Amino acid sequence: MEETKPTAIRVTLRGENYLLWSRSTKSNLYGRGLWNQVEPAKGKELQEGNEEAREKWLQKDQMVLSIIHSSLSDSIFESYSYCETAQELWETLKKVYGDITNHSRVFEVKKGLSNLTQEDQDFTKHFGKYRSLLAELDMPRPSTKDLKIIEERREQDRVFGLLQSLHPKFNDLIKHILREEKLPSLENVCSQIQKEQGSLDLFNKGELPTANKEFYKPPFSSNKKGTTKQCEHCKKLGRFNQGKGHTKEECFILHPHFKANYRARQQENKANASTYVPTAQQKEPLGQNPYAVSNAQTGHSNQALTSENNGMITMSRGDLEAMIKTMQICRS
Repeated sequence: MEETKPTAIRVTLRGENYLLWSRSTKSNLYGRGLWNQVEPAKGKELQEGNEEAREKWLQKDQMVLSIIHSSLSDSIFESYSYCETAQELWETLKKVYGDITNHSRVFEVKKGLSNLTQEDQDFTKHFGKYRSLLAELDMPRPSTKDLKIIEERREQDRVFGLLQSLHPKFNDLIKHILREEKLPSLENVCSQIQKEQGSLDLFNKGELPTANKEFYKPPFSSNKKGTTKQCEHCKKLGRFNQGKGHTKEECFILHPHFKANYRARQQENKANASTYVPTAQQKEPLGQNPYAVSNAQTGHSNQALTSENNGMITMSRGDLEAMIKTMQICRS
């Protein structure tokens, strides 16, 4: 038998470059007279019963199988090393990676051509990459004079161009479109993008649409419980008149140093309240003091204040202002 030395294939199969790999592998094996192990010629199939011929065939087939193995990436080799003959391995790889109508690969090649730049590379090396991408693009789209196919490819190019220009947030939609057996028309793709945009706006926005804000706003209450107060950061609720609740600008989580100041003010207010005793001059008859307030309305009680006329108390303007100021400090 004529000796045939194993030969290395320059292209490594990674999956997405199947068309380039298959062409390189076929020309390599064909030039060595080994291609008939992958695709036996008609009438040249191995005849059973001839042990000597079978032994030679197996020896040659294992050599071709070894050549193909050496051109596979590690992950692909591990996945398909179970194939026992070169023909079985070739057919399996073709079924898995050999979809010549693979829109995803055409899209990737076109995107690679659009993004290809020379930068600091030598022109010869840069031009080699450019020619390689063109060659890979020609394999699933060979030259044709069929006007229907030409128009179909033009429509595909318009779709590919639009998909390349989209924001990365549409990547899932792009993958879905490219997986379809027949690439949708440009108008159909635009419709899908509009629907996806609506879904993203609905579920990804941090705020509700302006038209719905009033409906979901915490209700305003004018009763004795006071109005609702909610921090935009920690989302905690409180009541104005109870000294509870805060805004984003007052949030202890965002401004930890506010907490120490708040506690210091609380202790100071307690000390001042415990030493406050109204004088006899501060008391005024009910009805003459326009600042008379109800103990039930304020929601506060003070043992030092004198109750009069069914729960009504009176105090001077200065005392009332001091009390309001104290409440404001506690609320902050």
